[in-house]
Amino acid sequence: MRQIKIFIVVLITGVLFTTSCEFGDINVDPTTLSSVQLKDQLPVAIGQTVFNIGTEGARAAGLIMQQYKGIEAQQQQLERYIIDDNTFNNFWSFGLYGGGVLKDCKLLIDQGTEKEQPYYVGIAKVLLAVNLGYTTLCWGDVPYSEAFRGTEGTEFFKPVFDTQESIFANIQTLLDEAIVELNKPEVSGGPGSDDLIYAGDPDGWIQTAYALKARYHLYLVKRDGQAASKAVSALNNAYGSLADESMFTAYGGRGANDANPLGQFGAQRPNTLAINDDFAETMDIKGDPRQPFYMANDGSNYIFYTGPSGLFWSSYTSPAPIISYSEQKFLEAEALLGTGDATGSAIALEEAIEANMEQMGIDPADYGAYVAAYGNFTGLVSDDERLERILTEKYFAMYGQGFFETWTDYRRTGYPDLEPIAGGVNGSNPSGVIPRRWTYPTDEKFANTENVNAAVQRLPGGRDLLDVDVWAFE
Repeated sequence: MRQIKIFIVVLITGVLFTTSCEFGDINVDPTTLSSVQLKDQLPVAIGQTVFNIGTEGARAAGLIMQQYKGIEAQQQQLERYIIDDNTFNNFWSFGLYGGGVLKDCKLLIDQGTEKEQPYYVGIAKVLLAVNLGYTTLCWGDVPYSEAFRGTEGTEFFKPVFDTQESIFANIQTLLDEAIVELNKPEVSGGPGSDDLIYAGDPDGWIQTAYALKARYHLYLVKRDGQAASKAVSALNNAYGSLADESMFTAYGGRGANDANPLGQFGAQRPNTLAINDDFAETMDIKGDPRQPFYMANDGSNYIFYTGPSGLFWSSYTSPAPIISYSEQKFLEAEALLGTGDATGSAIALEEAIEANMEQMGIDPADYGAYVAAYGNFTGLVSDDERLERILTEKYFAMYGQGFFETWTDYRRTGYPDLEPIAGGVNGSNPSGVIPRRWTYPTDEKFANTENVNAAVQRLPGGRDLLDVDVWAFE
């Protein structure tokens, strides 16, 4: 598994350092950097964050949510919910923890605070909130309060697992703190071209933080009766148009080595993954103008990858949003519906679909009929039907940019209406349902047994299985 940090080359080549000829401490490697400048850390953290959006955990979410299908090998196993403790070891250890992005963000926050660089601190807190969100949504209770503190003492070598309830609270706190930092006056030496999304403009990151606040408020709709109104409030300060969204467009400068992860997977693992037939055929029946941007038909399958410069979401240079304007508008549609504003919700739904079409450069003349048919609540008599319309349309819009989001929507609402795959019953998924979480990775179970066991005991029935709900969705 090639879980790479896309811009690690920046870290290696962008830092100038000198070595000493004095050998006062033979345990210090003079060729190893003792510290890294903020401008060299930030692109690594951004790069791994957007890579996580389309890498192994995300593709697995796309498989179980029936946007993809497995053709052979591991992808077929994932599609059939054969997911064990080894499946996401790399995602946990290299994408998130260990040498992953969570630690990168923590280092940025600590060093940015020490150097009095508020914009670096603010951006890092936004990135930390996003990745912490992915982590808790995949597993439930996860390390946070004692994570990344190994230098403080051996007692932190095996960090406790914080409850998901506290993780969600910490995500909102991180975003609030990020907004405070990003509203501070500009300081010399702050981020510029090393900010691979907004080139150091704090306003874009502030809008992103508010959009993410709305996302994570709505994810707690089963736990918080005020989730919808809180989301509406946050959205008042989020993106105003497509031009504002946090779109990463720096993929592909060195070919497959730093390609968009879907493009990279298509090039390196051809003929293992394809578009789910039902997903494709539903788009065809609905006359969805996005279909040729998502897939092609090779005569045997609907394929998700056609080459380095092929489909919109799976080319080497395909973009990746941390959170898109179209997702924000879908969140707005759901939040307004939850506050009783069905009229405003319908307007937001129409705008969400249009934004997704425009995001891919589809001509308005080509999507007008689709929006007229599906961008409203005509003929729907209940809020449940309206919610189903919103989240079903979101399901098709988030292909390629939000696999975790559609999986989360399904787990918290039951929409879109999907049937579990036949034969999905196994030891890790005894009820055969579409998986509700991942099981904790083997590496963590081996290295941090006591704390993993404590987290498992807090799960319903004390069972570390795929068919057990995390706290937010119980």
